[in-house]
Amino acid sequence: MSDAETFERIPPPTSDHPGPSPTPPGRVRRFVSVAGPAGMVPLVVLILLASVQQFDLVAFGVLSPDIQRTFHVSNGTITVIASLTLAVPIFFAFFVGYLGDRVNRVQLSVLLGLLWGVTAIFTGLAPALAILVIARTVGGVGLIGAETVYPGLLSDFYPPTSLGAVFGAFRVGGQGLALLGGPLAGLIAAALGWRVAFVVLALPTFVLVLVTRALLREPPRGGSQGVSVAAERLGSISEGFRRVRAIPTLKRTWMGAFLFGGGTIPFITLLNTFLKDEYHLGDASRGLISTLFGVGGLVGIVIGGILTQRSVARGQSRRTAVITGLMIVEFAAGIVVMAGVPVLAVTVAAATVLSIGAFGFLPSYTAMVSIVAPPRLRSQAYAWSLFFYSTGAIVVSAVIGGISNAHGQRVSLTVLAALVLIGGLVNASAGRFVDVDIERARRVEAAERSDALLYCRGVDVAYGGVQVLFGVDFEVQRGEMVAVLGTNGAGKSTFLKAITGLLDPVAGVVQFNGRDITHLDPMACTRLGILHVPGGRSIFPTLSVAENIKVAGWLFRKDKGYLERATRQALGHFPILQERWGTMAGDLSGGEQQMLSLAQAFIAEPELLLVDELSLGLAPTVVARLVEILRRIHEKGTTIILVEQSVNTALELAERAIFMEKGEVRFSGPTAELLERPDILRAVFLQGAAAGEELATSSPGATTRRATAAQARRHAEEAAARLLDEPVVMETRSLTKSFGGVTAVYDVSCELHQGEILGFIGPNGAGKTTLFDLVSGFSAADSGQVLLNGTDVTHYPAHERAHLGLGRSFQDARLWPELTVAECLAVALHLEGETEAALPALLGVPRVASSERMIHERVDELVDLMGLDAFRNKFVAELSTGSRRIVELACMLAHRPRVLLLDEPSSGIAQRETEALGPLVRRIRDQLGCSILIIEHDIPLIRTLADHLVGLDLGRVVAYGRPEEVLSDPNVVESYLGAAAEKLSVGVDRPRWAPPAPAATPAATTPQPEQTPDDGPTDEETIALEVRRVMASIRQRREARRVEADRAEEDPPVAVGTRVRDREEGR
Repeated sequence: MSDAETFERIPPPTSDHPGPSPTPPGRVRRFVSVAGPAGMVPLVVLILLASVQQFDLVAFGVLSPDIQRTFHVSNGTITVIASLTLAVPIFFAFFVGYLGDRVNRVQLSVLLGLLWGVTAIFTGLAPALAILVIARTVGGVGLIGAETVYPGLLSDFYPPTSLGAVFGAFRVGGQGLALLGGPLAGLIAAALGWRVAFVVLALPTFVLVLVTRALLREPPRGGSQGVSVAAERLGSISEGFRRVRAIPTLKRTWMGAFLFGGGTIPFITLLNTFLKDEYHLGDASRGLISTLFGVGGLVGIVIGGILTQRSVARGQSRRTAVITGLMIVEFAAGIVVMAGVPVLAVTVAAATVLSIGAFGFLPSYTAMVSIVAPPRLRSQAYAWSLFFYSTGAIVVSAVIGGISNAHGQRVSLTVLAALVLIGGLVNASAGRFVDVDIERARRVEAAERSDALLYCRGVDVAYGGVQVLFGVDFEVQRGEMVAVLGTNGAGKSTFLKAITGLLDPVAGVVQFNGRDITHLDPMACTRLGILHVPGGRSIFPTLSVAENIKVAGWLFRKDKGYLERATRQALGHFPILQERWGTMAGDLSGGEQQMLSLAQAFIAEPELLLVDELSLGLAPTVVARLVEILRRIHEKGTTIILVEQSVNTALELAERAIFMEKGEVRFSGPTAELLERPDILRAVFLQGAAAGEELATSSPGATTRRATAAQARRHAEEAAARLLDEPVVMETRSLTKSFGGVTAVYDVSCELHQGEILGFIGPNGAGKTTLFDLVSGFSAADSGQVLLNGTDVTHYPAHERAHLGLGRSFQDARLWPELTVAECLAVALHLEGETEAALPALLGVPRVASSERMIHERVDELVDLMGLDAFRNKFVAELSTGSRRIVELACMLAHRPRVLLLDEPSSGIAQRETEALGPLVRRIRDQLGCSILIIEHDIPLIRTLADHLVGLDLGRVVAYGRPEEVLSDPNVVESYLGAAAEKLSVGVDRPRWAPPAPAATPAATTPQPEQTPDDGPTDEETIALEVRRVMASIRQRREARRVEADRAEEDPPVAVGTRVRDREEGR
């Protein structure tokens, strides 16, 4: 959409209509006709106020040689003091801009005008150089209003299509009247001295301040564009900077402004010192030349205003950046001529001509900022632009002053011209961003009219130079529960981080509860009522459970009664946390840590709760408990966005869902519609073939395939039996481990045979990960032994066990986030290097160079083997959970372990990736000839992957045998699955190669064809049956809940708005 469409509610000015060129009086009349209901009064008043404030500034430039003689300072010093008037106060510009977006701008303008007038008087009365510097510095703060607040007022007083003319008139009027300051200052100084001149020229400022207060009223923000937005609420200066910095046009022009600001701001002072030193001109002569410089500046502003008006009125706002750049280039060319030709007449002519560019960029630059910045951010946009513009003046003028003292005026001006030229070219290049930024400003305005609790439009997010989200559109209404689905790497977790401020979007708008939070920091998002429960560990591991609970209630620390009630309710939902009250959170099991996270969310009572992977690595009974508490949080009035890898869990909870793929939204709508799309479920979560559901009932050759599958199962059982005759490669004998009186592992003995895959299952807190810690050496056993290939390694540290061929993965894929994938693999291969010393590597010893080539070749092999070529040069921190899992496996393969421990390898990865995990683990086992211990909550995966299973509960072995035997053991069903035995087939997504699970209850499954052990389903049939069963099961459970809800008397949910308001007010 072009910027002309953005302003479609405003009719084009009549000057754009065909016809003869109007005369100057005709231009004025036409401008008045399109000025809108505000008329000419606001423009005239602000012009007068800006011009009288310029009197002092111009006078200081004209009288600087006199001031220099009075205080006995060098050319460089007086140049720096001149820059201080605008430069140092610029560090307060962002604060003035911050206020300009939040308070009455007319009243703010009055206060700033008074400040400028008072400090102008102190400039003339300064008895010492220090007082003069303070007066110039403080007075500059008052002058900031003309560059930050006044443009914002004019943007809201007048329609966008007349901004070129408005800002042109504003600059011409202000600079034109300010020209009187030069002659007046020279005349008064010649007669009465330079001190009296400053006092006299300050008086008109006080008159105009009274006129401004009497005639102007605050206009509605954005009113000239057909929208009306409130003043910015809450926020901070840093938030404002983040939001303004996200506008690419401004970000680019800041770089240019930093360079050319060093030329335009102090140039009048540079010109006067140049004329005095090179041509020995007096006050009157320099005043006349300064007047010519000002006249040329007026011509430049007129030209710039006309060009800007034509561009804006014709919908070509991108040209404003080009106009600005060309004006600055013309200014730089004039400086070169002035410095290179030692003739007074040429210098005077050059100074007059270059002033066209020195002032002519102002209308286009001011209009450009107004166009690309949303109404709520205009004052801050002007403030930060002014900050970089004037900061450049401080740095560049100091450099130029030093060069002038060392090498003379002409050399310093030549260097200045080069810097200004670069700044102009950089600014011109910003034109390609203008239309994009106008569209973003339009989105911000549209967001103001949305009644959604969360409104996202066109959100782009990147990690460094790698973009991962592309134009994400998303809305959530108050009280909804929405599921975000998709495969690994789709951008789901990244999207949640962008909402909560953990990542700063590079484009788009995110609005929460009527407020733009696109670039809000995480703490501010939390105060607004947004809470994020990230995937994996989202607790403070070094704090106790009690301390974690206390932290969750920090925002309500003054409401002791609420905290006590909420804590009791949370512990009632999760009684295990009461038992672990004094335990370090890092010592809890994965399920207990997730319970603690949700307990914290329950206490914090957010208005919007973002949950990333609720069922990550958890047993079915734990998932069921978490689902119930999430429903209760929702019933209290909290809106929930749920990212889930388990389609069953997500769709059972949410009424609406979106599906993301490769950073884009591919599906959005009610989950009922998604349930009617088996193609999506099959393609995304079950990796089905293109065949349809009809494969479940008939397909050519089905009988042959069933017979083949049954034969394969018999062969697997025979192979598992033969494995028990193979040598034992790892053995535990009566291992026991306790933490603070809680026994995590008790008297566990097991054997792992050569080539065997031994699986461990059990509820969260059963001791599975603790057992792996004991085997791998990360924890010391209280009693018992660990034997590796017959060697007692019970007291060996972890690295020595690794040298003996033991490899291990972790639940949270512990890698080096700052390294690329290739670098991670190279580090994992360090044992294969010839030397670990740094000096031989630094000197490039041939033996070391050969070793490094060998390591690079091995890295290439691992990248090819694991299919990591697309991620080779990406940082680990940029990878999705599933991709990090694969990299971790590749790192373990690097040192060719003989015994491999895999701790929940499918945790946090989508079903599509899980389907590839089983064959991958088998391929690793076969290629390395290793044996594998694996912990897994994905029952269909572990059932088809493991040769034998061990069931754990409360640290004890409760079952051992073939997967079918262990999974049907009553102790396992009771401890691991609880009453929800159907979770074996429904509650957990099934891989495509898995045979069908036994039906648990008639209500939980759909009728299926009878099968004999020799007549099992094919892969395609299993997929189709799974899709049908999953959809039917979810529908039935939803219907049961609806019936129950209809029969029960429901109390109205507790509104969270009041508590959120309390949180914002700090109560």
